[in-house]
Amino acid sequence: MNRKKFFLLCVSTLASLCVLAQVQYADPYLSDDARPNASLWLPEPPSQLSGEFYNDYYFYVWGKSQREARGEEAVWNSTASLNEVFSESMGIAISPELTPEIWKLASGATSDAMAEKKRVKNLYQRIRPFTTFGEPSLTPETDEEEAFSSCYPSGHSVAGWMFALALSTVAPERTAEILVCAREYALDRVICGHHWKSDIDAGMMLSMGVFSNVVVSEAYQQQLVKARAEYKRIKEGTGVEAPKAANTQDAPMFHLDGTPATDVSRGIIVTQGQTVLRK
Repeated sequence: MNRKKFFLLCVSTLASLCVLAQVQYADPYLSDDARPNASLWLPEPPSQLSGEFYNDYYFYVWGKSQREARGEEAVWNSTASLNEVFSESMGIAISPELTPEIWKLASGATSDAMAEKKRVKNLYQRIRPFTTFGEPSLTPETDEEEAFSSCYPSGHSVAGWMFALALSTVAPERTAEILVCAREYALDRVICGHHWKSDIDAGMMLSMGVFSNVVVSEAYQQQLVKARAEYKRIKEGTGVEAPKAANTQDAPMFHLDGTPATDVSRGIIVTQGQTVLRK
């Protein structure tokens, strides 16, 4: 391994560890040996001389054209937690505090996918779009940190799709809304300029492959029973709700962890027993 590749590997590994350290997921369901080794079946990222890369370039240009209309949402999704991103599509407020069983189910599955993502990220040292073209991304404050970290597959796409697949087993009737949210969540990374289209496609593929093993595991099935029971209680109105007020304008507002909300201009807000997404 030459010095440049060794340097990129070190930077990529460090960046991956930092991202994983920031998010406290539940324990994975599978051991490393029990997961389908993505390095054996996930395709290599397309070379810059291939037709696939032309598609990547097309979507890079498309992403920049979407920034005026969707830029604010794309930036918000890049920094929001998964429970904030998917609460609206799930139809209930999701959080480790309000829905611990659902959170444990989905975040545990996400741990499996992220562990497999790390194995592939260390294999392919792909440079991000904004670095390739020497342009700032939509989140320039992170550009220096991510400039030389591998972008294949997209970690946001891996996490988003895996979280969504798990949620769809809890609320099958909400599957369409949940998967649309996962798709848009991944595309927002293209809009931000941090990922190529093939990065997010690979993230979806990796999550589906890992989920096929996770979903049939005994531990997942046991947790699924608890998550569905929790979801049913909330939908039937026996779960934790925010206090209601006679005058809607005077209704108290809360964050997902149950603490009073003072800044209600953005994020997930719970009020009147309803979840409101503000961007």
